Amino acid sequence: MNKWVKTMASAALASCILLAGTSAYAASPVYVNGHYQQSITTPEGKVLVKLRVLKDPGWLVFAYDSATHTVTAHTKDNSVIVSLREGEKKALVNGKEVPLDTAVVNKNGLTYVPLRFLSETLGLYVHYFAEDNHVIVRTPAGQADYETMMSGDLTEARKIALSVDNISTGHKLEPLNVEGWHTTTHIFPVGEALRFSEEMLGVTSFYRINEEGLAILTGEQDPDQKGGWGTSQADFGNSYYFIDGFMGGLLQYGKVDEKWTELGRIYDSSEARYPLVMPIEGEMRKDSVPQPDDTSSSHATIK
Repeated sequence: MNKWVKTMASAALASCILLAGTSAYAASPVYVNGHYQQSITTPEGKVLVKLRVLKDPGWLVFAYDSATHTVTAHTKDNSVIVSLREGEKKALVNGKEVPLDTAVVNKNGLTYVPLRFLSETLGLYVHYFAEDNHVIVRTPAGQADYETMMSGDLTEARKIALSVDNISTGHKLEPLNVEGWHTTTHIFPVGEALRFSEEMLGVTSFYRINEEGLAILTGEQDPDQKGGWGTSQADFGNSYYFIDGFMGGLLQYGKVDEKWTELGRIYDSSEARYPLVMPIEGEMRKDSVPQPDDTSSSHATIK
């Protein structure tokens, strides 16, 4: 398998995927670009995920022919062209027939295709994490976001960290039943993007971005319920806050200190909504995680 250059060259081609695995893999959640995807499991234990979850507009072009029930996808430079037909156990790749280990499926108007086919034939980044029992899939754009989140610009990394799915197993505290005005507050330790807290409806949840690019719940705190556990604000040390007043179209941000010193605020505009975080003058990143040169797919894990 080549380096990520090859995986990028075909990742977005897949707008649907099938994880062709043993029963162990069949039970594994699939995350595409940091987001959990609903899947279908065949009687043979193959897991299928819909094609469009791998949409990557900067790289992939695809079309569906309703008359022939055929999906065609190609890279923008036409270096790879793939055709898949509903119900068939074969695909055409650059005009050559390639066998599939399970048939292409159409469900509710959405196409599902084998992940093994995409990872080996098209070079999509795919990795099975046995310890956590789930599968990570990334398109070229998803891989670029992952690398930025792990080791890139601090502000952009924070934005991406807040966008990935939270793995919130272990929740013990219930949010307050509040009607009317409320806000969401995110707090990051100074210089960090891979740890953050989110306060909403009276409960503060603490998260850590793991090596797979997912936000793992590490603690919850709520003085009123007295049921806090795990990470607390004290573990963060010096920090910055970002208060999302989404109901009023306002973001406030500043230092977490006795006065919660405000450093700035930004309002919605007619063109776009404000970002969830803003750059802090003079702040430098200190939690970068070096990325390997070779980020190829791990095909040995896909059966």
